Amino acid sequence: MAGWTDRQRACFLARLAETGNVSAAARSAAIARSSAYALRAVDEPFAAAWAEAQAQALDALEMEARRRAVDGIEQPVLYAGKPVHDAGGEPVTIRHYSDRLLELLLKARRADPATSTDEAQDDDGAPLDDDERVRRIMWLLDQARARQARPAAEGRVGAAAGAAEDGL
Repeated sequence: MAGWTDRQRACFLARLAETGNVSAAARSAAIARSSAYALRAVDEPFAAAWAEAQAQALDALEMEARRRAVDGIEQPVLYAGKPVHDAGGEPVTIRHYSDRLLELLLKARRADPATSTDEAQDDDGAPLDDDERVRRIMWLLDQARARQARPAAEGRVGAAAGAAEDGL
């Protein structure tokens, strides 16, 4: 603890903000993981910087989850285990979205701390049944996909998004 340099503190906190992983941050600062926890327990400014670094790491994870849920990820179309190419020799791709990530993001953002996060409610406070939950999530996905497809309506991304919507 006493042997921590300013450089080690900065290195630890930067890596913690990047990864959210205490062990990886300790390795990058060349200190023992237990030493990091010990310093946090006695050094208030370091503890506050630690909490901020973890918040930054969590923000980055949330942004990546949102990107995958709303923007989707391009994946190659395969046939017999090999990539399919269009007439111009370009790989054919399709955009995939994560409905589960979207559901989790919505649940985290709309959660009322006074109620269970498992119980979504309608405007009157009555719990939603599973069909209504799915209907609302699908509506949100349709809206996000429509926004995504508009700028690329003539391109492959728009066509892939349209094909994905047709499959819903």
